[in-house]
Amino acid sequence: MSGLAELLATRREDILRRFERAVRSHFPTEGLTRSAIIDTVPALLEELSVLLQHTLAGGAPQTAPSQVRQRAEQHRLQRLELGYDFAQIVREYGLLRDCILELQEELGGPFSLQEQRLVHRALDLAMSDTVSEARRWQEARQRTADQERAELLARERQARAETEEQRALLERIIAQSGDGIIMADAQGVLRILNPEAERQHGVPLRVVGSAEWVERYGLTDEEGRPLPLEQVPLYRALQGEFVRDLILWVRRPDGTRLPLSVTAGPLRRPDGTLAGALLSARDVALRRALEKEREEALALLDTLLDTAPVGLSFLDRELRYVRINPALAALHGLPVEQHLGRIAHEVVPELAAPTEPYYRRVLETGEPVLNVELAVRTPGRKGELGYFLVSYTPVKDREGRTLMVGTAVVDITDLKRFEERLRQTAEFRERFLGIVSHDLRNPLSVINLSANLLLRQETLPERALRLAQRIALNAEQMGRMIADLLDLTRGRLGGGIPITPAPADLDPLGRRVVGELEVAHPDRELRLEARGNLQGEWDLDRLAQLIGNLLKNALDYSREGTPVTLSLQDEGERVRLEVGNRGEPIPAELLPLLFEPFRRGGSRAGSASSGLGLGLFIVQQIATAHGGTVEVRSSREEGTVFTVRLPRMAPRRP
Repeated sequence: MSGLAELLATRREDILRRFERAVRSHFPTEGLTRSAIIDTVPALLEELSVLLQHTLAGGAPQTAPSQVRQRAEQHRLQRLELGYDFAQIVREYGLLRDCILELQEELGGPFSLQEQRLVHRALDLAMSDTVSEARRWQEARQRTADQERAELLARERQARAETEEQRALLERIIAQSGDGIIMADAQGVLRILNPEAERQHGVPLRVVGSAEWVERYGLTDEEGRPLPLEQVPLYRALQGEFVRDLILWVRRPDGTRLPLSVTAGPLRRPDGTLAGALLSARDVALRRALEKEREEALALLDTLLDTAPVGLSFLDRELRYVRINPALAALHGLPVEQHLGRIAHEVVPELAAPTEPYYRRVLETGEPVLNVELAVRTPGRKGELGYFLVSYTPVKDREGRTLMVGTAVVDITDLKRFEERLRQTAEFRERFLGIVSHDLRNPLSVINLSANLLLRQETLPERALRLAQRIALNAEQMGRMIADLLDLTRGRLGGGIPITPAPADLDPLGRRVVGELEVAHPDRELRLEARGNLQGEWDLDRLAQLIGNLLKNALDYSREGTPVTLSLQDEGERVRLEVGNRGEPIPAELLPLLFEPFRRGGSRAGSASSGLGLGLFIVQQIATAHGGTVEVRSSREEGTVFTVRLPRMAPRRP
């Protein structure tokens, strides 16, 4: 082992003591232990000794093997953890070199130049690595700083953009607000007056101080007097006061006055100092008008409820009475106050069962249920059975949701009783007519028979013959009237006119009836049009009566010289029969009434008939008995046409 290598190996502890003293004298080492100061230095000295021994043993000269550089890097990292900077680390390597050289001089031994060169190169390389690392660290730190600066600038730009966006959004919100917004700075100078505020006051923004507010913006009290400045909500807010929901009146340049509901408060900076004041104002003219309209509507409703002759009530979705008028409350036998807020089942349990399903249906469907007839016993009638016509109507909000059910109750008990008396009277009258008509047939038959016997007498004087002919003619007419009255009685009381269907053909029947009427009316033209298969099963006598009644009616109500047409038409499973004439059109309001008993269609074209007005009623009854229908249409262009449609097989009664 040579001198310097031996020195590093045998006098290592001496070098470390010298190194510790040097470090403590050059650097602030308060609180650092000896092990913390020397830490990686013994390993570094060991690597230097190995380097020298390898060279003296004949190995190839090495400037600094990787082991020395690794130990130097460990030393550098340890020192950085202790808070050293790179200059101090480089300075430490210099102190270590000085300690080795100082000990070498004291010992004065033979140290080869090659050994010294290797030690110096190793320490220089450690210093160089530290400087390079310092440069890389500085560059990395600079890059980090630049990146952080760039990120900071980007965040600043983004924050500025967001601030501008929020400012623009705030300006749009203020501009588009449905409330008037006014802002004044701490000196009382107006800075913001949004479009709604301009509309409310009728003037645009003008940068004025608080002394000009009242006059410029027409601030008044309810009586129209100028508002004192100390009572102006925005001015009060500048004094630190919060004002909420105060009614302020504004007189606009056009002379109109507007009520505003205002709220105002101070604006303060983060440090609490006053920055200004903000006021929001809402136009309550519409709200007041709506409130007035609502009050008037409620007053009208109350008047209607109190004075209506029918029962009225409103029930909510739980079927609790919200309103009820005295008329309905009287039917229930309770005062109005004992209904309100209570469910129907509690108030009138005997009425809840029949009425609740209708309430539920209206609430579920939102559709009204009208004119429901109820027969119930109510306390207001002392338990007597009454008849009522009830309508249930939904009460909806603006969105169409059903909130309540309105009920209208009409007491029809007296009407029902009156209708029953009328029905009984009509039934008695019709039974009386039937009985009388039936009883008249026998004496009339005697009169008719006697007249016919007289007509057969060849020796009867001329004057007596004319009297017998007149008796026979009038007896025949009376017979037809009695037959009509009997048919009326059967149609109204006996379940309809009886028929006896049998195979028949309408063509010969129509020709026979037309022929008979041509004899009775030789001066009138009757036409018959028959097409297709006109066979079926009908009561021929009754159909002859039907056709005869329609043709006689057409002859009576048509002008002289105009034809009357009977049309028979095959329609497959049905047969259509039409009788038309060219008389004056029947008024539209009379058309639905023509088939009622004792009705006529208007003025006749010829002389008055001695009939009872039962012909068309009997036509309808005969058509109905055959399962058919009868209709009428009348116009000046087409004339009057009666249409009967019959199924080919008339129904048979059991």
